[in-house]
Amino acid sequence: MIYPAFQKANISEWIDFIPQKMVFSGFDCDYAEALYGIDDKQDCKGNVLYIDIEKENSRRTEYVEECRRITDEKYFVEIEKCADGLRATLTVSCRKSLFRALNRIKQMAADKKFFIGFVEDYPLFVKRGYIEGFYGNPWSFENRKMMLELLSFYGMNTHYYAPKDDPYHRDKWDELYPEKELFKLSEIVKICDENFVDFHFCLAPGLSMKYSSEEDFEKLICKAEQLYNIGIRNFGLLVDDIPENLYYKQDKIAFDGEAVNAHIFLCNKFYDYIKSLNDECNLTVCPLQYHGFGDEYYISKLGKGLSGGISIFWTGKNICSQELTVREAVIFENSTNRKPLYWDNFPVNDAEMQNEMHIGYINGREEDLYRYSEGIISNTMEWCLSSRIPLLTVCDYLWNPVKYRGFESWQKACEIIFGEHKNVVMPFFDNLLTSCLKVENSPMLNECLNDAQQKFFDGDIGGAHFVVSEYIEKLAACCKYIETVDNPMFAELLPWAEKQKIALEMIEFASAILKDNSTENKSKTKDLLKKYLDHPKTLCDFSLQSFVERMLTL
Repeated sequence: MIYPAFQKANISEWIDFIPQKMVFSGFDCDYAEALYGIDDKQDCKGNVLYIDIEKENSRRTEYVEECRRITDEKYFVEIEKCADGLRATLTVSCRKSLFRALNRIKQMAADKKFFIGFVEDYPLFVKRGYIEGFYGNPWSFENRKMMLELLSFYGMNTHYYAPKDDPYHRDKWDELYPEKELFKLSEIVKICDENFVDFHFCLAPGLSMKYSSEEDFEKLICKAEQLYNIGIRNFGLLVDDIPENLYYKQDKIAFDGEAVNAHIFLCNKFYDYIKSLNDECNLTVCPLQYHGFGDEYYISKLGKGLSGGISIFWTGKNICSQELTVREAVIFENSTNRKPLYWDNFPVNDAEMQNEMHIGYINGREEDLYRYSEGIISNTMEWCLSSRIPLLTVCDYLWNPVKYRGFESWQKACEIIFGEHKNVVMPFFDNLLTSCLKVENSPMLNECLNDAQQKFFDGDIGGAHFVVSEYIEKLAACCKYIETVDNPMFAELLPWAEKQKIALEMIEFASAILKDNSTENKSKTKDLLKKYLDHPKTLCDFSLQSFVERMLTL
């Protein structure tokens, strides 16, 4: 499966092909062999995949016409048949674009299907990434590594490190990392470098820092220097989720009582410092006001006052925005003198959303947004393994928003994670699409219940019972699979899976009323409905409750 979709393709056919041997030649072929783990002892007489790598530095390979910008991620792949297998010619501008092209070859090799034809491919969004910006337990090192490798494989290029519950990110912003924690962080930086992901370390000093204090600023730059020394070149200053008014008397005097003046002063001063370390250093700021119309006083003044090279995070009209539009992005740019870098609060499910499991797909982001924004950085859930599915759909959208189709992308993401078992788990995942986005929850369940109720109204009681029974059979197999298979992701989903088992039993008894509306069946159904509604986790849409309540009236 090719995921995300190619930008441009002229493909005559797809063929079944399992490479028994791979032969690399041309530009950076040693790197390509190492990436694939090629063994010189390979020996076979057929099904050879020849990969010729050509380096070309020209407008064709380094410029995205529709964005009018230079890129180092564009590549071309041409595949044709040859006597003993296939020959693929990769045309790239550098190692990064080669990495992107080779990942596409890896996808086809994994699927055992290769195209015959020609592809031109590149991403449309510049910054495509995710941020650990949630309130909750930070991810483990192993999960961070897994996520970086997975998402970079599918086209992401940016990672912001900002877990609220890492004490050295927020509460202990002015303290250096202990050696053990620093080493783990340095390993993550290396993994990012190997996978062409820009690592951004965010500091959140706003709760306690005295902006006018040289001593506090020295602590900040000492921390930055420690991080710089392990290879970090991209920094973030987060002054969000703090009191609107300045706390210290000295700050009130120095900055005319306005937090925005203090934030402009701090961010510009810190930016100048990291630029003095290395001109390749970059800074992103998350402002005190990070959502709204984009032309309010604080954000307008901040944008006008910050150095031009500083990026500004923005979540859109709301903290969790149903949609992100070109019109809103243009207003933001006109007010702040820079394009918004979206901190997209999906799939995060902390705070008031903790009873929801956001395992659906990104939606409501306009397809032309890549022209009017710096990029999109998705805020993840504490539940790392469950975050993979929605984040894969984000990969798909950010690479090729014009061809993005949310529900289809979600289906493919589930297949990437669960492979041949995808269809088994879908009845459960179908009921976990609730989020801030405009996405219908429980489409599979809705289709079943609508069909059953139509048959019921038409007098076809047996047909109605049969339709629901078919759904029950699939859901029962799903619940059994989740309960018996040893998969760490299911441990994250356990509270929702428990409610799904209640729902399964409730549907069984409710549908039984179609054939036997005995007091016993109704009493059991009523008890299960109460148990279902009392369970705090969010599952299914209202159609399930509506169906059960209708059965109770028979």
